[in-house]
Amino acid sequence: MRKSTFSRTELSRAFGIDMATIGTGSAGTGFSFGKVGPGVTSQPHRHDEIEAFVVLSGAGKVRTDLGEISVKAGDVVLFDPFEAHVLSNDGHEDLNFVDVYWRDGKAALDAGTQTPTPRGPIFIFSTPPTPNGDLHLGHLSGPYFGADVYTRFLRMKGAEAYHLTGSDDYQSYVARRADADQATPAKVARHYAAEIRATLALLDCEVHSFLSTFGDDAYAEFQAACFRGLLSSTAVDLRESPALFDAVSGDYLYEPDVSGLCPDCGGSVGGNICEECGAPNLCHDLGAARSRHSAEAPVVGYVRRAELALDRCNANIDRHLRSSGAPVRIMDLFARLRQRGDFSLPITHPSAWGLPAEGLPGQVIWIWPEMAFGFLYNIQALARSLGRDWNAAKPSNDWQIVHFFGFDNSFYHALLYPSLYSEVFSHWTPRIRYHVNEFYLLDGQKFSTSRGHAVWGKDVLDPKTVDVVRLHLALTRPEGQRTNFTLDALRRTGNEIFQGIWLNWLDALHRDIQQDFGGRVPDAGDWASADRAFFAQIETHRAAMERAYSDEGFSLRRAAAQACDFVRDCMIYHQAQDYAAARRLYPARTRTSLALQATAAAILAQTLAPLMPRFASTLARGIGASTEIWPASVRRLPPGTIFDIGPVLGFYAKSDSPILNDHGL
Repeated sequence: MRKSTFSRTELSRAFGIDMATIGTGSAGTGFSFGKVGPGVTSQPHRHDEIEAFVVLSGAGKVRTDLGEISVKAGDVVLFDPFEAHVLSNDGHEDLNFVDVYWRDGKAALDAGTQTPTPRGPIFIFSTPPTPNGDLHLGHLSGPYFGADVYTRFLRMKGAEAYHLTGSDDYQSYVARRADADQATPAKVARHYAAEIRATLALLDCEVHSFLSTFGDDAYAEFQAACFRGLLSSTAVDLRESPALFDAVSGDYLYEPDVSGLCPDCGGSVGGNICEECGAPNLCHDLGAARSRHSAEAPVVGYVRRAELALDRCNANIDRHLRSSGAPVRIMDLFARLRQRGDFSLPITHPSAWGLPAEGLPGQVIWIWPEMAFGFLYNIQALARSLGRDWNAAKPSNDWQIVHFFGFDNSFYHALLYPSLYSEVFSHWTPRIRYHVNEFYLLDGQKFSTSRGHAVWGKDVLDPKTVDVVRLHLALTRPEGQRTNFTLDALRRTGNEIFQGIWLNWLDALHRDIQQDFGGRVPDAGDWASADRAFFAQIETHRAAMERAYSDEGFSLRRAAAQACDFVRDCMIYHQAQDYAAARRLYPARTRTSLALQATAAAILAQTLAPLMPRFASTLARGIGASTEIWPASVRRLPPGTIFDIGPVLGFYAKSDSPILNDHGL
């Protein structure tokens, strides 16, 4: 028997609440006492231990990834490893509890590798593209491709998942393009929105709701209501503050109108955001600022605008980032921003293009706050098409939102938007996850529309090339670091990997089954150790692809590399069995080899369905497999299954594929 005593005076802050260690038990079990004061909420966190809260007194709520429950004295709440949890006290007296926790290595490993099907609707957003031009491969490689693959996977897993995006019509860059084209911003927005939708379709990118905002009166009314909500919040002020103006014309300068040096990292930067370090700027704080309108150095003046005091939102941002599991680079961006201290960000700007800012004549709502609320409106627009009752003005805690965007948009998506939501929808606790990509370079330099340094989606995408393009974009996708695209590398992916390995293996398998078994999958016969190892390898591939597509480990580079390694191993296994004399003398071994390879081809089709949907569905049809449901495990194809993949081999024949030849691009 052991006895431990603690004093309330020894309580210390941990995870945002008061905690005190009681002691440890056998097998590494730990015990702590916790106190949550009235109105206090713990910081979102997760552990590798199994953990239990035993509520001693008081009442409150526990929120996890799966939802929210009420707790009171006598309740016990058990958390699995890595299950995010928050404890809040919404009562008038202290909530006291005992925390018991212990490590279970197997349970932690299982929790870290499993991919449970999320509950409730999941809305996956790819950043609405600016309709000032079409989409090039730099655009496509990141948010749009990533969101498409992720949504397809979730739907195969049985989740209610939707991919949403739209046309960012009121961007200042649209007005700039209109000036260059001597057209109206509305005409430019409509034209390029149509071009963007066509390019997404060529990429086989499935979009369940594409929102065009220009001319939508209900959208404008909703944005006006949200803006009124911001003006009534304690974090938004109407104040006169420094701004930058052209020295000759007197034009107000922001976003594409001005460039200079970032006040944070010192790198070259445009107005309002630094693409290199991700930090926002206020334009007047740029070093060596230059105006687009004249050669004279811009001058600082003052203008009255609506401004968000972001420092007043720090606690909400911090809580949100912890609960969302945001990438460390975004956490670092927030940490750097906090070092500035007071930081007020204008959310309206003088402009003739945009939605009018109520009470500020001649000003418009800045596009980024507009976009934040536009995401919610897009959910409502999707609801209308589905006959659902999702309401943008009443966002639900059941909604799971996932954002795909480039790092240069991190400030807006992960810091600004949660701040705006907390000011307008106090009842809503957003559940948002973030998937961030870096820049995709072209021949070592950034893609640039203005310099003509780009490969446009329409240049390389058609029904015969889209699978190779998607495979190559996945293999070279800029995840965590910048990566480089070249046309020669794309051709090598098509010639050496897709044609040279994938289709060669499938063609050899097709011929063997046609010649030896009349185009039907044979039953397995005698199993050697190599056969058993290959069967296990098929399951290893299936599980690895599932992890690469899942939210916790999402990586298209890992998925594509895994698929390539798997097909290469299938080819090696095929070659190791391909001896004519042995095939005649030991037919039972041949049956096993071909039965396993046919199963491998079916699993390949199913696991490639999110990544290369056109190729996967064509291959699956020739094997009688389905790409509608994610395979929970590997099952051998039933003996006698028709195996006829001649159509897929014919469609992707090298001579018919222009992407594989220099003259085709």
